[in-house]
Amino acid sequence: MFANFKSLLRQPVIFSSAIATVLLVGIQKLGVFDPLEMRVYDQMMQLRPDPGPDSRLLIVALTEKDLQKWTWPLSGELLDRLLGKLEEYEPRAIGLDIFRDLPVQPGHDKLLQRLQQSDIIIPICKHSGFKNPGTAPPQGVEPERVGFSDVVEDTDSTIRRNLLLASSEESDPCQSTYSFSLQLALKYLEVGGIQPEFTPNKELKLRNTVFKPLQRNAGGYQKADTSGYQILLNYRSGHQIAQQVTITEVLAGQVKPDLVKGRIVLIGSTANSLNDIFNTPFTSGKSDNSGKMAGIEIHAHSVSQILSVVLNQQPLFWFIPEWGKVLWIWGWAVVGGLLVWRIQHPLALGLAGATALAVLFGGNFIIFTQAGWLPVIPPMLGLVFTGGSVLAYSSYQTKQEQKEITQRVQEHQQLIIELQALLRQRGDASNEAPTVIADSIGQEIAVGTLLNSRYRITERLGSGGFSNTYLAEDIKRPGNPECVVKQLRPPRQDTEYLNVVRRLFDAEAEILEILGKHPQIPQLLAFFEENRQFSLVQEFVRGHAMDKELTSGTRIKQTEVVEILKEVLHVLVFVHSYGVIHRDIKPSNLIRRESDRHIVLIDFGAVKQIHPQQQENQTISIGTPSYAPSEQMSGLPKLNSDIYALGIMGIQALTGVDPRVFRRDTNTGEVIIQTEPDGNTEVWHSWRELAEVTNELVIILNKMVHFDFTQRYQSAAEVLKIIESL
Repeated sequence: MFANFKSLLRQPVIFSSAIATVLLVGIQKLGVFDPLEMRVYDQMMQLRPDPGPDSRLLIVALTEKDLQKWTWPLSGELLDRLLGKLEEYEPRAIGLDIFRDLPVQPGHDKLLQRLQQSDIIIPICKHSGFKNPGTAPPQGVEPERVGFSDVVEDTDSTIRRNLLLASSEESDPCQSTYSFSLQLALKYLEVGGIQPEFTPNKELKLRNTVFKPLQRNAGGYQKADTSGYQILLNYRSGHQIAQQVTITEVLAGQVKPDLVKGRIVLIGSTANSLNDIFNTPFTSGKSDNSGKMAGIEIHAHSVSQILSVVLNQQPLFWFIPEWGKVLWIWGWAVVGGLLVWRIQHPLALGLAGATALAVLFGGNFIIFTQAGWLPVIPPMLGLVFTGGSVLAYSSYQTKQEQKEITQRVQEHQQLIIELQALLRQRGDASNEAPTVIADSIGQEIAVGTLLNSRYRITERLGSGGFSNTYLAEDIKRPGNPECVVKQLRPPRQDTEYLNVVRRLFDAEAEILEILGKHPQIPQLLAFFEENRQFSLVQEFVRGHAMDKELTSGTRIKQTEVVEILKEVLHVLVFVHSYGVIHRDIKPSNLIRRESDRHIVLIDFGAVKQIHPQQQENQTISIGTPSYAPSEQMSGLPKLNSDIYALGIMGIQALTGVDPRVFRRDTNTGEVIIQTEPDGNTEVWHSWRELAEVTNELVIILNKMVHFDFTQRYQSAAEVLKIIESL
């Protein structure tokens, strides 16, 4: 179990995501991400649907026009008349968001008398603080009937929190414990018999709802000043929280009683000249002042939130604990790593990364609409950082694999040279015949035979002069999945020969192990030697060979041919990046996979190199003459030899003609094809005349199949880039 754990930690996705998570959580603890989290919070607040004004509230605004008419500060007489008028209309509560700690004549005494006697009017005071001496309530009004008007600003001077309760020093001129908005909400709820309670944990409870105090690390916060009793302010609307009328309209009798009756009336300034204007989440990202709100409007939002939570079951904001944040960040970091680990194509990876980020932000917004606030910036950075780390690791690993496979290819070539030398020695020794076990040549394995105590032969798929291919079941895996067994049966069994073959076989298997990581190359499952016979076990690709599609007389549309070329080129880019040449690109070695219709490149086999050649020239050449270029048939293949073979396939698909009848124009070097003879005269045509094809693709294919390999495209990536631009 411990070994498995250590192995898991070595996985690049797990390791990178763990490192990213630790770093990001540490940085998050320092509060570095708080400003960015606030910006994201503001944008989500702005995107939420707007339910419209709260019909339980009415704002009586002190506007610029009112100031021009009545001057500032408003007299006690004016405010007394205003309050008296409103009381006649039977509101549930009246909130006066205008300080009256100092007398403003005329009518100050009369105003004080009304404030002292009314049980529905809530005046305000302000607690003292840093560089703030505080403001006392109107003289003679008990602290229990006053609400403090303090608001809490974040470091960017934006109001996102709702301060409900606050304690005060004896020297503080404001002794009120309840906020202005809470006092008004309690007056409204009082009619329904709802009174404030406190749980054993000293948490405020109204009816069945507990208002849990905000923690300094809640949501996107890490170092929020949560002194007092705060909750996150759930703004109702970015436009109008409640219907508004002006002081002048009320005094002139222009407000209908029904607009006031049974509501909470908030009286306060909306005039810019009085500087009672604050930044809100709706200000973020805007160049004008459209998102700013007057203090009286923010108090209205606070009142609306309390009422909606208690009466309408609107949820309070909720947050995940610290360990939940760690898992949240780590989860998205893993997602970033897995995307890079599993997706190789740059465009597909870019789209997948963009989709993951869209899901992160979109998911967070959906959660936000349900009153949940989760961190966004650390998960996003975790996804990107881990993805980048895994990408860097994959690049490093690929370079190491390329280095390793290059060594294996060089070793491979050296072993072939040794094999050729052995063959020449045997050929020169005319009086000495090679040791051959006769029954090993061409002998088939019976169905039902168990190889390596694991692979049960179920069907013979094919055979050559030096190998047999079988379908088998892996009896040691759940469900006994099918696999392909390619068995080499060396025609010579002398020790020296077998030692070279064994090393050649091992080197080829290591190459196939790396190449099999590509999703369009069969995975190498096992390789073993049993009774001096060598077997490769590979993934079985269910589907049909491309020679079923590229049949004589059938012309394929250019769009389909281009797709075939692109699919195979993508695989060749991967194969050639390791310096490996397939050497036998042809339709029968390309399988159209049944499950997803992708083309799979097969037949990377050591068996091709191990067969002893009987010609006097012992150079080992591999390939199918119709598809292999001249340099390959001479035993000197190049990477672009595979490009040549694929180009021939493309011409075959477009013309519907078997490559065995292809010839070269002696003047242009272009592929020509003989058509029905006219009398005794042979008629030859350029291949393009027999196909419906654009000049652009003709130029590409002609360069792919150029007789001189120096004039061909030098890399599969180059061809792919040009074809993808068609």
